[in-house]
Parts: sequence; structure tokens; C-alpha cells
Amino acid sequence: MTTISAAGSTLTQQLYQKLFDRLNIDGDDALTLDEISAVDAGNAKVSKAFETFDADADGRVTRAEMTPADTFGADTLNALIQAQSGSESISDQEYLADWFAETDTDGDGMVSKSEREASADLRRAAAYDAGYATDRVLMTRRGVDTDQPLSVDDYVVARHLLIDPSQISEVPPELKAELERMLDSSREETGAPSPETAPVQTSREQITADWAERASGPNGSVTFLSREIGDLRTAEAARIAAAPMSDALAARLFQQALNSWTPAAASRETVA
Repeated sequence: MTTISAAGSTLTQQLYQKLFDRLNIDGDDALTLDEISAVDAGNAKVSKAFETFDADADGRVTRAEMTPADTFGADTLNALIQAQSGSESISDQEYLADWFAETDTDGDGMVSKSEREASADLRRAAAYDAGYATDRVLMTRRGVDTDQPLSVDDYVVARHLLIDPSQISEVPPELKAELERMLDSSREETGAPSPETAPVQTSREQITADWAERASGPNGSVTFLSREIGDLRTAEAARIAAAPMSDALAARLFQQALNSWTPAAASRETVA
């Protein structure tokens, strides 16, 4: 089966193109309802998703029809940021409850490791497409086994930490370990650079400039530095291309499409 190149695509588009390739069992240029039904997202959701993708209502979903607009991932992230930081912003508990409901794709009241990874994949793609991430991060409570399914009570919400691990080197060891764990947790959710790849700050002026750039996005967000975002997008595109698509991620892509699908221009022209 031929896989579409990621060149010229946003990361969110790349995820949908990979979903198309996974479902395209016979290797032709379109998906049938039977092929799309391979996604375990519930019969009603699958049928509705098929109708959502099938822009010209010809009973087939082409690759172009399953390609979202190039702003789709960023628009989804922006809607989340506006909900959490607007004049009637949601509380941390509401934020956690919404995330948990979306992430628990099989509705069993627990979030599995694959469901958490699917959520992180979507958030990371949207954040890199937009150039910034939400400043709220989800962390597991201390002592939780993250390889096991987790309940909503196993999570806490915090704010993104705009600090480098080198800046906490003088704190007590116990607090340093906890802060580093928090940083690692936030990186998994938002795709922030790791200590190994983050540029070394060489001057107070550079640190000040970086802080200003990180704070330059919409209220409630953290902006990726211009010098890092290109490498982050390239690395994530390679990771998406190499990683198999899980059932949980496929279900989440369907859910995202049902919530706010905006097709690419090519598929809109089909029905013009």
C-alpha cells in the first residue's frame, strides 16, 4: 500500500492521511462504509463520521475528503484555549472532566495507556501546527502506575512551567525530583522540548527574550520558540510516519471530526 508523503502537510493532516491508509484495505483511491467500520468507535459514530467525510455524498470517502483544512488542528486547540481562559473560563476540575470524557473512548470509566497516548498525539500535533500549546497540563498523582488504566481521581491539573531544569538545581533533592517529574509530564502532554534538546541559555538577555516569546501567544497558552519549532515539527512528522496507528487514536480522530470537521479546500471544491 502506498503511503502519502508528509511533505507539505500539517501534522494533523498527516494523522488523518495515516488513518486513511490504515483503513484502505483494498488499496484503491477511496474508503467504503465497510472499511471505515473497522474503527471501533460505535456504529452510530462510524456512520455519522462517514457522512461527515463524504462531502459529495457518493458513498465513498476519498483521500482529499478525509484531509482536514490546514488550520483544523490549530483551530481545535484555539477552541480549547478560549474555553479555558475566556471571560467565562472553565475551572481546572471542568477541564479535567472534559479531557477525561474525550480520552475515555471506550466509555469504561477508565483511561488506558493507549487512550492517554492517543490524546497526547492529538494535542501535540495541534500544538506544533499552531506554534503554541495550552498552559494547562495534566499530571498523574505521585505513586500512580501509568502503565495501568487510570481513573479521573489519578490526575491533577497544573499550569505549564516556563523553567529549565538547570534553574532548579539548588532546591532540595525531593522537591527537585518532583519538579522534574512535573516537567516530564507536561512535555508528554504538550510536546515541549526535553532538557537534552532544549537550547542552552547563555545570557540574561537571551533568557528575557525567550520568556517574552513564550508569552507572546493567546492568553492561556505557551508559545514554542522560533528556533525550536521547526525541529519539533520535523521530529514529530517522522514519529507519526513510523508509529503504528492505535485503535484509540483512530477513534479519537473520528471523534474530533464529528466535533468540528473543516475539510481541506480540495474536498470542498468537490461539492461546489
